[in-house]
Formats: sequence, C-alpha cells, structure tokens
Amino acid sequence: MAQPSTATRSLLEISLGFLGALLVIPLLFKVVGGLFKGIFRFSVTRRLILDAALAGLTALLTREDVLNSLFGKKGTIGDGMLKPQPKR
Repeated sequence: MAQPSTATRSLLEISLGFLGALLVIPLLFKVVGGLFKGIFRFSVTRRLILDAALAGLTALLTREDVLNSLFGKKGTIGDGMLKPQPKR
C-alpha cells in the first residue's frame, strides 16, 4: 500500500483544519453572543459592569506613569508655550 507524500498529507491536514474551523467558528460566535445577551439582559448586571469599567478606567488614569505615556511629561517653564516673557 502506497503512503501519501508528506506534502500531500500536510495539505490534507491543513484543509481539514480549515473546514473544521469553518464549522466551529460560527457556532462559537453564536454561543458567546447568546451568553452576552443573557448576561446583559438584566439591568443590574449592566450597571455593575459599567461601574466596574468606570472605576478601572479612573484608577488607570490617575496613575502618573499612564498619564505621562498618554500625554507626555509635565512641562516646565521654557518648554513649548510656557516660555517666559522677555524682560524689557
């Protein structure tokens, strides 16, 4: 009995994996979407998740290193628009 070449075997494995993914991915989306719809149906759950997200965002934005990475370091006199007025 002749064995298929390794290139044919890997091509077959790739195509079977791709077909399997085509079948599984839509099912996964449907299950995850149904789960989120079930969770967010209750207004209390939505409120708790929103409050947790706002608290996390507030805690993140009060850290100085995060603010420095987003907006740059705090300027000093002589930087950019903070130039001292010329003396007359």
